[in-house]
Amino acid sequence: ENMEITINNTTYPLKASFAFLKKIETMDRRAAGDSEIDMGLANAIVMARDTGDLRYLVDLIWALNAGQKPALERTAVESYIEDDCEDPEALLNEVIGFLSKANVCRLRLKKMGIIAEQTTETPSLSA
Repeated sequence: ENMEITINNTTYPLKASFAFLKKIETMDRRAAGDSEIDMGLANAIVMARDTGDLRYLVDLIWALNAGQKPALERTAVESYIEDDCEDPEALLNEVIGFLSKANVCRLRLKKMGIIAEQTTETPSLSA
């Protein structure tokens, strides 16, 4: 699964990869008993979606570029959202939609209740 973003006439690939997961998950580590649990992905999606805090959208986009070329600076993502993005909400929805289909995180997002289980049933049209 790939997505891309164009900032200042440069197109940057965004990939839902294990490099992305490593980068986003460790942004929010929480104590769980004697160990720590990575909550970065869940936290970023929930905070961006439910509170509209676009700093988390910046985190998601920046992390999605992990291991890709050209490399995307975090400040470039911030500037883009500040000045050039016409509809940050649409961009956020696109990123969440992209992640909810990606192999590396779809199952985790389902298990955590962040995205709904896709129903395979076809709705009945008969009254």
